Amino acid sequence: MMLRTLYLKSIRDHWLGAAIAVVSLFLVAWMGLWAYVGGGDAVAQYMLSLPDAYSSLLGVPGDSGTAGLMFANLFNFLGPFVLCGIAVSMGANAFAGEERDGTMNLLATVPRSRGRLLASKTLAAATMVVAASVVSVVLYQLAITMTGSDAGSLHLVSASVHLGAVTLVYGAIALAIGGLTGNRGQASGITTGLLVVSFLASGLLPLIDGVGGLAQIFPWYYIGGSQPLINGTDWLQIFVLVAVVVGLVAVAWWGVNHRDLAFGGTSSRLLDRLRSDPRFARGSSLLAGSGSTRGIVSKAVSDSQAVLTIATGGLFVLLVAIGPMFLAIKSSLGGLIEAMPEALLSMVGSADFTTASGWYFGEGLTITAPIAVAVVAIGAGAALAGEERRRTVDVLLGTPISRARLARSKAVAMASASAVVGAGTAAGMALGNLVANLGLNYGYIAVAGVLTAALGTVLGGAAFFAGALSGRSSIATGVGTGVAVIGWAINAFIPVDPDLADWARVSPFYYYATPNPLEAGVTPPHLAVLLAVSAALVAGGVWAYGRRDLKS
Repeated sequence: MMLRTLYLKSIRDHWLGAAIAVVSLFLVAWMGLWAYVGGGDAVAQYMLSLPDAYSSLLGVPGDSGTAGLMFANLFNFLGPFVLCGIAVSMGANAFAGEERDGTMNLLATVPRSRGRLLASKTLAAATMVVAASVVSVVLYQLAITMTGSDAGSLHLVSASVHLGAVTLVYGAIALAIGGLTGNRGQASGITTGLLVVSFLASGLLPLIDGVGGLAQIFPWYYIGGSQPLINGTDWLQIFVLVAVVVGLVAVAWWGVNHRDLAFGGTSSRLLDRLRSDPRFARGSSLLAGSGSTRGIVSKAVSDSQAVLTIATGGLFVLLVAIGPMFLAIKSSLGGLIEAMPEALLSMVGSADFTTASGWYFGEGLTITAPIAVAVVAIGAGAALAGEERRRTVDVLLGTPISRARLARSKAVAMASASAVVGAGTAAGMALGNLVANLGLNYGYIAVAGVLTAALGTVLGGAAFFAGALSGRSSIATGVGTGVAVIGWAINAFIPVDPDLADWARVSPFYYYATPNPLEAGVTPPHLAVLLAVSAALVAGGVWAYGRRDLKS
């Protein structure tokens, strides 16, 4: 009974955020297909005229037209980030989250082994991933029917099987790291960093002569490496992925059974040993977080230190590498880009990859930087509601501090974390520009960093407002993720139809990315809109937080 209750509780704690994420993907599919239905014939004929090699590169059958491109984007970009985010959250929270929240002492008192508790948590996470995958396919079919689109010979179920298996791998990685360390921040931060690296490596390594095979060591490769949308399910790959998941769960089981568990944020023995070793002390302290008590703001920033360090550091390294990489593959990009019509380029969200500014904009500012700042800002924005989930809000308000001040302090911490990611964005591009001698304007690079930070405050502000209003961190995270996913999709797809183009202005990504800041510099009204929306969300959150009953 206890295990069944824990299983159901784990699902209850995460189902709403997962539902918001899956519905967001459905809305992306529906909006994209609806926007392209008017120009679908031209794109469909172009797709049919492509050589097999080009169709394979895009990962869609030639007879699938706009629907094929839409679902290639969903299965190879948006869908993995959204579904893997759910799995990573559940994997990181399975044991490490209970330890950080101080609820592990309650679980430890029941007459059940650690292994059986882990099994219940793991089964709940797997159930959520499978359910999200199944429901998303059903909703995709609904979007096709609603818009009257033709999916041709697309294998949506096969693509979902591959995506679901890879999603389980990333969730199991977070579970294993959390089981070994007892640190939720490390588990989610490291796994999220690996997720982004895998995405970039799987897409860029095949473009470089002699190293394309290295892409196969990254889990992301197996989402579309065998072209499941075209060829159906590769069951051998699925078997290998499931075996990897089983191995990672075994690592997590070993970890939770061979270390002292923490009760309320106490570090595990593994982290203590790393801190005591001079070779690892500094890095372990950075990753550990939760060490500052110098005020609410510094404590809040410290609590997100692991994710902030990994996200910003990983983003910095990737942006530095993108500069020299442009020189390595520039000659192979021109032919494919020039062969595509403008409608197709707009549909797949391509920048002018043949120029340094377009390359950095397409690979860095439209994909990598928004992901990094969204992960950090949404997590920081949801932290206010997290205090209620952990039942620590009464401790904070027991000090001479008002609700409004507590909420404002959490908002300042969210904005500070976004600013750090923005600074890392600018620094990484600046160094990559210097190393590769690309000739980009350093002032414009700084503007890109400021806009990245401003975008983060909007996404984090949405999570902050939802959390302050509801008191539930799952709702806060779900709303922040929904704003990020739907906002990105509106800006990427809606402008393809001239009659709908003005609707892109409802997305924060429009003000972040239009025009390309690396070419045009700052657009003051756009920056002002981002800052004004952020301020309004924070003000609304502070007001709501002061006028409802708190869970203590």
